[in-house]
Amino acid sequence: MAEVKTRKEYREEQERAAREAKKRDQQRQSVERDYAKKTREQTRDNPVMAEPKVHNLKVRLNWAIGIVLGLLVIVFLVLFLV
Repeated sequence: MAEVKTRKEYREEQERAAREAKKRDQQRQSVERDYAKKTREQTRDNPVMAEPKVHNLKVRLNWAIGIVLGLLVIVFLVLFLV
């Protein structure tokens, strides 16, 4: 069975749990800040090699835009010259 706790014990347990959660959160944030700083430095050194997926998507998007513009020119030429 569950042991019976007084209000004071319950409140102290809740405060202890809140302090532990806050400490874990601060540690997590510290680690995330360090990681973000490290990756920012790496990205600054060579942005193309740091994120190849992004670079590939940019290249593909540029090609898609070029093709769409080319097709639009062809459609306007057909509409006005035919």
